[in-house]
Amino acid sequence: MGGHSFFMQNRNLLQIDEQGLMTHPRRPMSLKKLIMGCSAAIGLTAASAAEIPNGPITLEQCIQLAIENNLNLRITNYQPRLAAIGLQSTYSAYDPNFNIGISDGNRINKARQNPLQFEIPTSTTDSFGHNYGLSGMLPTNTRYNLSLSGNESTGFSGAAFGSYGSNARITLTQPLLKGAWSGDRTRMNIRMQKLQIKNSSFSVIRQITQTVSSVELAYYALIASRENVKVAEETLALTEKNFSNQKRRAEVGTLAKSQLPVLEAELYSQKASLLSVQNGYADSVNTLKRLLTDDFGAVLATKLLPVGELNPVQTVFSRNDSWDKALNQRPEILQSKVSLENEDIRLKFNKNQLYPQLDLRATYGLSGSDSARYKYIPRTDKSGNPVLGSNNQPILDRLISQDASFSRAFGESGDYPYYSVGVTLSIPIPNRSARANYKSSQLQKEMAVLQHKELEQSILVEIDRLIRDAEYRFEQITVTRQARLSSELALENDTKRYNEGAIENYQVLQAQRDLTNRRYSEINAKVQYLTALSRLAQAEGSTLENNNINVDFEEE
Repeated sequence: MGGHSFFMQNRNLLQIDEQGLMTHPRRPMSLKKLIMGCSAAIGLTAASAAEIPNGPITLEQCIQLAIENNLNLRITNYQPRLAAIGLQSTYSAYDPNFNIGISDGNRINKARQNPLQFEIPTSTTDSFGHNYGLSGMLPTNTRYNLSLSGNESTGFSGAAFGSYGSNARITLTQPLLKGAWSGDRTRMNIRMQKLQIKNSSFSVIRQITQTVSSVELAYYALIASRENVKVAEETLALTEKNFSNQKRRAEVGTLAKSQLPVLEAELYSQKASLLSVQNGYADSVNTLKRLLTDDFGAVLATKLLPVGELNPVQTVFSRNDSWDKALNQRPEILQSKVSLENEDIRLKFNKNQLYPQLDLRATYGLSGSDSARYKYIPRTDKSGNPVLGSNNQPILDRLISQDASFSRAFGESGDYPYYSVGVTLSIPIPNRSARANYKSSQLQKEMAVLQHKELEQSILVEIDRLIRDAEYRFEQITVTRQARLSSELALENDTKRYNEGAIENYQVLQAQRDLTNRRYSEINAKVQYLTALSRLAQAEGSTLENNNINVDFEEE
């Protein structure tokens, strides 16, 4: 392999002659993506027209620009990030729930006469209550509930009174059959959401592969269009030269002037042909630009001059190797495997739902109470004299000297622990919904397996077709090259015979048209062969590997 040009000897190298403008082997391009609320290196920033060089550009540069700026790739890049946010939302099922409640009340009971002929005095009761709770679920599907409450009552009913009651409790509930492990709906949702992140990552890889393949095809097509323009220009120049020569011959009388209109018509026909291929070249440039930028208007005036010429060499194919690659690394296959995992998870969950609900429940708590501290003082009249009772003794009024408190409810007054352990069993009869869901999951799993098998079959058939197509296209290169060489020789011979007066001018024109068409056919055969190789690599899932592109997904 020379220092100024190289030819493809294996499918890991570029399929065109770069004329020494590219170093070999090509340096690896590392592509990293952050999917947990961070930016990705796949080009979340806006493209800049300055990034696209005005003039010569290599295929490697085009691929790099497309990875950074291509809109479809940037759109697909949001899928893993959205899936990661969805996973965070799924974990919210484990978020604890805190609640607090406060109440304040007052009740007055008016005095009334009891049927037993004694008076019930007016009573007033003030109540204040507060409670706190923390509840939630653990990854084991254990549900917990912690609560703390207190209630204070104070008032007067013939005498002052006050009391405080408190309670602290923890309750745990653990499913033992239905809802345990694989039957935990939250665990199922988390596992499936993780698979969704995985699946969306494969979508990004699939879009990168599609983008790189599209750039390759557009780049090859642009070179082919440039070659077609070159052919059309050379053909027009030859026609103009021929017309000029024949016009001089007609002026000196060695050629009938009646033959000039035929030559002139051919001249205008070649001019029209050149305009057509030039327009096709402009379309090819725009197709490539569209893949490289998100602001087409900014790069409209930018000139893209592809480096190298179409010069492919034969590739040796191995169907078994291609099949093995495709069935192990093609994004569609990997996504299908993720779908199978999803169906397995769903099937196990629905199988668990067939079991009865058997829950283990345990409670432990402490309760306490406290009463107000009282003191007794003699009742006095308005004059300040003690009021005497029927026994001629001073009447004593009870007053609160120290309020009941929450701290003493568990302390000085003692505490009262309690606990309970038990199980609850719930059996749905005849459980038709769960049975139907399980049967449906079984059928969906079988269907997913068959769909995966069908995908494998279609990939095998596609690769076989693409290999045959590539082999056929390379044979076409050889055939069209020989046809072009023969046409060149035929044109040369017909030109000599025309100069000798052995044939008419229209036969030379026909030979010239044949040569032009065969040159177009050879160019088309080359680009079709390169296209077949690119599509085969895409079908194998080896496009990124062939271009030394590594895709790494990292969590921030």
